Amino acid sequence: MKKIPPISLVMPMYNIAPIAEKVVTSYYREVVAKIPGSEFVIAEDGSTDGTKEILKRLAKKYPLKLIMGDKKKGYIRAVKDAFQLARNDIIFFSDSDGEHDSKDFWKMIKLLPNNDLIVGYKKGRKGPFYRVLASRVNNFLIGLLFGLWLRDANCGFRVIRKKVIKDVLLGVHVSRYAFAAEFTIRAYKKGYRVVECGVSHHPARSSEFSAMKMPKVFVKQLYDLMKIKIELWSK
Repeated sequence: MKKIPPISLVMPMYNIAPIAEKVVTSYYREVVAKIPGSEFVIAEDGSTDGTKEILKRLAKKYPLKLIMGDKKKGYIRAVKDAFQLARNDIIFFSDSDGEHDSKDFWKMIKLLPNNDLIVGYKKGRKGPFYRVLASRVNNFLIGLLFGLWLRDANCGFRVIRKKVIKDVLLGVHVSRYAFAAEFTIRAYKKGYRVVECGVSHHPARSSEFSAMKMPKVFVKQLYDLMKIKIELWSK
């Protein structure tokens, strides 16, 4: 791309005080500050560890658009609220847990002219074996059920055209543990062009997907995928 249009960087945050300043500073300086007219939308979801206070301080230094929550409303609701506030036609979405490198945005944006949704996949993914296995099984089931073969369908690092969000977002309502994967499935089934891009990976601890929770998560995700399949088939 000879000239990159303004982008909206959308990022949910919850209880990441130890890395909040590092993450915000990295993404702002590496991406937002380099593209005139861009914005940084942060959906803070009722943190209790000091994340709120850090963001308020950073908002005096950087032009952040903050959505602050008094109570936790959940990842999906926070993400949807942030998406709806984004004003630019290109959305760069990233989770804030430190798993991704802001510099990888530049790899992904190069693929935008010919695509509508660029999904990152973690190259040389590290981390607990059970999480890697769960991701692979999830990707296989999505390929089998929907014909969408991706290496990391639920990756929280992606570039999306706003028109896709407007068309798809409200219909994403089934999956509790794989919101991004459901969004990707629905976008693909509506005919939008989806492509992958390899990105760096830095393992991060997850309380949502701990070893003890994985059996429950797997069963629920399988049920949700079948529910999505039946819903799309019946239309």
